[in-house]
Amino acid sequence: MTTYEAPIGDTSSTPILAIMGRFFPFSSDGIPFAGATLIIKEAQNSSHIGEDGGTGLNVWDGAMLLTRYIEKVPNIVKNKKVIELGSGCGVLGIAAAICGCKQIVMTDLSYALPLMRTNVDRNKSAWKDNIVVSCKECDWFKPPNVDELLLDQKCKTIESNYPDVILVADCVWISSLIAPLLHTLKQYTNESTEVFITYQQRGREAHDIFMEGVHELFHVVDVDTLEEAGLVKPDVFHLLRCKRKVS
Repeated sequence: MTTYEAPIGDTSSTPILAIMGRFFPFSSDGIPFAGATLIIKEAQNSSHIGEDGGTGLNVWDGAMLLTRYIEKVPNIVKNKKVIELGSGCGVLGIAAAICGCKQIVMTDLSYALPLMRTNVDRNKSAWKDNIVVSCKECDWFKPPNVDELLLDQKCKTIESNYPDVILVADCVWISSLIAPLLHTLKQYTNESTEVFITYQQRGREAHDIFMEGVHELFHVVDVDTLEEAGLVKPDVFHLLRCKRKVS
């Protein structure tokens, strides 16, 4: 597996390959998904909320890309314990529940949790009763213990210290948040955990910092979504499948 090498001679941090508006169709009135209809509401974001500028109150294309990917390849999450980092409005975590995961723990900063929980309540009839769905706070600068996240409040037991799968959708855009995100991923994974990351490349600086860091920690495959799932996406969008390197 090769390591990431930044392009030579281009240190610009200006945005590149920006896409105006949404690429993947979205409507708060309903999104067809795996035979169900997702009802996901957004709220007005505000730059003074959270380290991420309040972006967790909106649905972003990276979340829709990974949502559509697991719709096409549901075995990624089916019967598995899943943690999602940066869940925002909750569309991806809700989709994982509908696809039959055993447990989904959706996480974000505290300001995003009320809307996330409201969206979970709007859609809970779409998945089976035995699927454990929870929304919990996770600040990447001081992430809670993974045992705490995976604790099933219904039976007060933990089956494993690590999730089977971690989902991260469109969380890579502020350079200062990349190191905390990678630290959290290192804390929450072992060599068996699969990590799926989608993001929209918006600038050279954040992209290079993230790619160098993720390749240092994981074996990384840049997924061909068209070949694997029949999903068309612009080149500015990335979907990475990652597994921890063994020390």
